[in-house]
Amino acid sequence: MAALVVALIALGTLAFGAVYPWGFLPLFAAAALIGIIGLRRGGISRDVRPVAIAVLLLWVAGAVQLLPVPRSTLETLSPNTPAILSSYNLVFGGTDPQRVPLSIDPQGTQVALLALGALSLYLLGLPALLGSHGLRRVPQALAVFVVPLALFGIYSRESVNGLIYWFWQPQDGGGANLAGPFVNRNHFAGWMLMAVCLLIGWLFGQIERTVPGGGGRRPRHLEWVSSAEANGLLRTGGVVLVAAISLFWTISRSAIVGFGVGAAAFAWLAFGRRRLGTTRRAAVLATLGAALLVGVAWRGPDLLTARFQDDTNLVGRLAAWRDGREVVRDFPVFGTGLNTYSTAMLFYQKSNPKEHLAQAHNDYLQLLAEGGLLVTVPAVLAIALLVRAIRRNLRAARGEARGYWIRAGAAVGLLAIAVQEVFEFSLQIPANALLFCTLAAIALTPPSANPAARNDRPVDGVPARDRWAVIAYPGRRSTS
Repeated sequence: MAALVVALIALGTLAFGAVYPWGFLPLFAAAALIGIIGLRRGGISRDVRPVAIAVLLLWVAGAVQLLPVPRSTLETLSPNTPAILSSYNLVFGGTDPQRVPLSIDPQGTQVALLALGALSLYLLGLPALLGSHGLRRVPQALAVFVVPLALFGIYSRESVNGLIYWFWQPQDGGGANLAGPFVNRNHFAGWMLMAVCLLIGWLFGQIERTVPGGGGRRPRHLEWVSSAEANGLLRTGGVVLVAAISLFWTISRSAIVGFGVGAAAFAWLAFGRRRLGTTRRAAVLATLGAALLVGVAWRGPDLLTARFQDDTNLVGRLAAWRDGREVVRDFPVFGTGLNTYSTAMLFYQKSNPKEHLAQAHNDYLQLLAEGGLLVTVPAVLAIALLVRAIRRNLRAARGEARGYWIRAGAAVGLLAIAVQEVFEFSLQIPANALLFCTLAAIALTPPSANPAARNDRPVDGVPARDRWAVIAYPGRRSTS
């Protein structure tokens, strides 16, 4: 299952992030199928059921925006909707329809509901299919894809000709702003931000499980340095560094800030995890620092500093947010309809006259504008319940090493992308949304009930090949 999940993520990513109908329709269909199979096989755990109910309420709230209501009712519920419809909808302006949806673009809202339904099924059903074994295979399989994607992203930034894959002219965006298969370097950075956090969690799990503690004998430490486990750590560390460099290479300030917040979250988890011990905690923090320093050093501190000091884009963002607030003011309860921000900006955009702002560049503001309180309230509830379920699952997985850190890495990835969404709209890209739901499903995957599968804790001073003997016979230590 891990290979299938990563293959789906890779195909969606390489297909320009699955932004076109020929890309996102098969992607959503496959995701929904995986979710349905998972729900039929394992159902929904008790801790996740409140999340499922909240997501269902969220979908129903979005569907309400498509319900046709009498025109007189529409004028009462959403007084500004008829004026917009009369200005650009020929059917509405030329006739007197008896019933009209609340959404100003019903077709766009239908696409949004399709995506929400498919990805919700995927998120809720995937944990049952992964299990503890599949959980540990996902980052391993993802690493195989991350390295070439990261190198492609770096190279594409250095040899830009305005075309994706050097031959495809995107319908929107592109030009000097593209990166890898994405039309926007910030979306590439958002994808890599989530991936690198998961990989860091995978690396930390290996460190906790395999690195000898400070109490071991010196010969044991020397033996470990030449072991397969140490070589595995070097390979994983190399993957993390390549991914981090590609993230910094985009010079996406929102993603870099998100990575900084993620690094702080990892450090907080490391300091709070007593099982790490002094030696492993030092290794974890050194690895985290190396990922940050290498990313900054390879891209260039002067270039990054100049980029962060340039406030041109920030001024444009603030002006765009003012336009978005105007939409929120006029559609406070029912919103304009999910996936209708581009249409609303035909009437509300006053800033950035050289380009059409099809997105708010702040997904929270855009959700409030499109969904109003009708959709925003269940969305906030779903997020709060998801956070609670993930926290409970992390506490339940504290007895594991790799499993705990992989779940923690997924959770940190969700936090990091949430920070980026304050300034961007990466999660509106279907491939990024799929990766987001994959991380959420990993964070929700319950620990194994099998004690043997759960007991992957480190045994200080004992090589990995001898640890099962120590666990099974705690009074004996192998001398081989």
